[in-house]
Amino acid sequence: MRWLKIIITGILVVVAFLGIFGIPANFVAETVKSRVAAQTGYSLRVAGETTIGFWPTPTISLRDVTLSTGDGAVDRLKAERIGAVLSLRDLWHGHTRITELTVSHPTLRVPLPRERGAVASSPAAATVGSARTESATIDHIVVEQGTIAFYDRAGRPEGQIEHVDLDASRGTDNGATATGSLRLGSQLIKLDLQAQSLPQRLEEQTIPLRVTLQAPGLLQQPVLLSAELRARNSVLAVNSFSGRSGETSFNGFATVDFGAAKPVVKADLDFNRLQVLPPAADHGTAQHQTALSEPWSDHQYDFDALNFFDAQIRLSASDLAIASFHVAPVGLNAALNGGVLTGNIVNSSLYGGTATGTLLLDASGTAPAHTMNVRLAGVKALPLLTDVASFDSLEGAMDTNINVHASGASQQAAISKLTGAMDVHLSNGAVRGIDLAKMMHNLTNTILNGWQYHSEDRTPLTDLSAHFDLANGVATTNNLALIGPVVRMTGAGSINISAKTLQLKVDPRLLIGQQDTSDSGSIGNPKQGTGLGVPVMIQGSWSEPRIYPDVAGILNDPRGVFEQLKSAGKGLFGDAGQFGNSGSSGSFGSGGQKGGVFDDLLGGIGNILKDPGNNSGSGFLGNGR
Repeated sequence: MRWLKIIITGILVVVAFLGIFGIPANFVAETVKSRVAAQTGYSLRVAGETTIGFWPTPTISLRDVTLSTGDGAVDRLKAERIGAVLSLRDLWHGHTRITELTVSHPTLRVPLPRERGAVASSPAAATVGSARTESATIDHIVVEQGTIAFYDRAGRPEGQIEHVDLDASRGTDNGATATGSLRLGSQLIKLDLQAQSLPQRLEEQTIPLRVTLQAPGLLQQPVLLSAELRARNSVLAVNSFSGRSGETSFNGFATVDFGAAKPVVKADLDFNRLQVLPPAADHGTAQHQTALSEPWSDHQYDFDALNFFDAQIRLSASDLAIASFHVAPVGLNAALNGGVLTGNIVNSSLYGGTATGTLLLDASGTAPAHTMNVRLAGVKALPLLTDVASFDSLEGAMDTNINVHASGASQQAAISKLTGAMDVHLSNGAVRGIDLAKMMHNLTNTILNGWQYHSEDRTPLTDLSAHFDLANGVATTNNLALIGPVVRMTGAGSINISAKTLQLKVDPRLLIGQQDTSDSGSIGNPKQGTGLGVPVMIQGSWSEPRIYPDVAGILNDPRGVFEQLKSAGKGLFGDAGQFGNSGSSGSFGSGGQKGGVFDDLLGGIGNILKDPGNNSGSGFLGNGR
């Protein structure tokens, strides 16, 4: 009896093969088209060759394939070749099981509406209705060199993802593994996915998932994460979300609602440390000077993806680092609606102080627009300015109100259009690279040789304040005021943030004897100090500023300048004769006849008349005599 069953089964298999042999390939192709239309509602066109194989397993290959909407108006998928290997045993029992599916050079077109709207009814729904149809089981799928092309409602392109490769398999334990890669612009992204207990239907089922994400150039180390996926109606929930990347760990949850044409993402994520962009390598003083002199980056950032989903996200981190900039800790409540991303800063500490305010990025227009309304309180100025702009000339506790906006897709473009206002107050710190008291003490030497920036010099300050108006990347002030234990200073001018240059004129005054405590004793009031009698110019690049007396001021009243220098010298540094040759010639004679000191001063004035950047000898007036 057993042998009889085997013989009968063998005969049936041979008969089945003979039947298949007798069926033309185009008939098989038409059968596939009908099956696709019945199960998906889409129309399948095969413009190329259709081939069928029977040994050792049934195979089918379709070339130049197009999958379009039922009316053929929109092509959703094109592929150079689609090949399938089927299970003979399952076919024999009336089931469609594809042991391997290969899709070569496909282009998948995906609608990407910018408006919320309602989801358009799918062709499958119109064709199938509520009838339940059996879909094929696929054990192994391979996608080679694919492209995902996005388009808007009018059919215009909205960008694409290229070089999509995928190799996914269903295991014997009902789990699944997948490896793949894709390229976003110039960025290569690699994925490795493992799913446990993959159900036949995702609805109302929980799928444990483990993912490894690599993005060289964007992420310093691979991201390892685990989560549980659960689908219900149009909502995909990601629960028990946790992961790690190097020293960074995170956890949270998220949902994605596909109930509208534009997905809505809700997420709550908490990081112990989040590094968004890699920090710049520190190569010492030379690298720092280079950073100060180099122009801002013109690398273009594409924010257009913010138009294709809406979101509500709460993010917190013990330490948030954007390149070399740190906020620790940080809390951010973000909302994305219509391409406009708004972030409210809450519970955030910044370089020893606090930060509150609102950040806005509007990507709905042609060029992205940026707005910052932020208040900083008690922030350490030196590390903040160094990390943000490589600017290390100020130290102290800083309070700042920043209300600025700009537009542009690159750092350079945005800063060149920076507009708004900023109030700065600095206390208990110093101006680095300049020692105004020493410069005035050694006036005759510095007036002959020029005043230069020295990184080890400092001008201590008790209080520094200024209001800046910003336009097209240039910050202008008319009320710069500094008060310190030895020097007070007022000033005005501009800081070209876009070009990284300075153009300031300041009036430093030495404090001599008792400090004036009258009502007139405000910051920069001449009654509280003896002035140099001529403003000091601070000009040039951030990396190598030039510091020198204003020539025009000296020439207006050279004798008055000298008298003030004598007074300053007597009060702070001893006899005024120190400023010139020693001896009785160090003062004016009867009738105002010039002595040696005044001759030296005028000689120095002559040297100042040369280009402030040139320290190579006598100026336009020779020795001034």
